[in-house]
Amino acid sequence: MHNHPTQFLLRLTHTITTERSVSLVCIPDRDSAECELTQLKHQHGPRLLKAVIRKDKRPARATGSGTCRTYTLRYTITETETRTLF
Repeated sequence: MHNHPTQFLLRLTHTITTERSVSLVCIPDRDSAECELTQLKHQHGPRLLKAVIRKDKRPARATGSGTCRTYTLRYTITETETRTLF
């Protein structure tokens, strides 16, 4: 009878975590921006690190005068990817 030692093969992996910033522009009103933010919270959960709604302060394009009445929602999420090395 031969005694063979038990061997275990360990899979080597490398995990990469990145942060990605995204801007949703030209949201027509504050309520729509809040709805977008609620959807993002449900979609990304704890991966949603930061989200800011701001009113755009640039001139309106059509007339060239006044200000644009849209909102921008800028958010940051984390993404994690695990790769097998061998």
